[in-house]
Amino acid sequence: MVHYTKFLLIFFLFLGSAQAQDERYYRQMLSGSLPEFNAGKIKGKNKVHYALQSPAYRIDLNGDGVEEFIHTIKRDGIDWIEITDFSGRKVFESQIFAMGAESVIFKIRFVTISPEVKALVLFLDEGKTHSVRFESSARIFVLSFEKNNLETMKMTQGPHFYHEREAQREQYWRRHYQVNFVDFDGDGVKEISVQYNRIQRMMKYIGLGEWIRI
Repeated sequence: MVHYTKFLLIFFLFLGSAQAQDERYYRQMLSGSLPEFNAGKIKGKNKVHYALQSPAYRIDLNGDGVEEFIHTIKRDGIDWIEITDFSGRKVFESQIFAMGAESVIFKIRFVTISPEVKALVLFLDEGKTHSVRFESSARIFVLSFEKNNLETMKMTQGPHFYHEREAQREQYWRRHYQVNFVDFDGDGVKEISVQYNRIQRMMKYIGLGEWIRI
């Protein structure tokens, strides 16, 4: 009986703490004081409860003969990419927002955009959602830098290259786009083309890590 009484006391103490946390959260949400997200990076620090890191993918990004290390990380269900140099110093880190459950960065492609610009193109499966319909999508993110200076790395969200959807009344369609890197206008800088049949979405590099849709 004593043990049962202790259990009830601990349970109600925990319940009260959880309710207090919920109340604080909703107050923060209504007041707009929750951490802000911008351009794939988070402002403010949150405690990480769960993290899973991939093996290190090694590649010489800046051509100095020394390899950098690329990790993809899951932190509390959110996808991150982290790049460190040979000494373990963090060069770049950013979170990447997905759409639903089971999201994953499943491919990374290293591309020379021009003699002075290189890019890592991340292929993100944005996960799946299930409600009155099923939907799954994947998009690219472009991490570009100039003159082999890794400090200039900047992330840009690109278009979808895969979209699958099943709605009501047996409506279903799936599109898988091709991702190409071609200098269409002959200016020495490659554009990114995401194409499906006659549908084409293009990105053009304009400098300082910035891309525009054309």
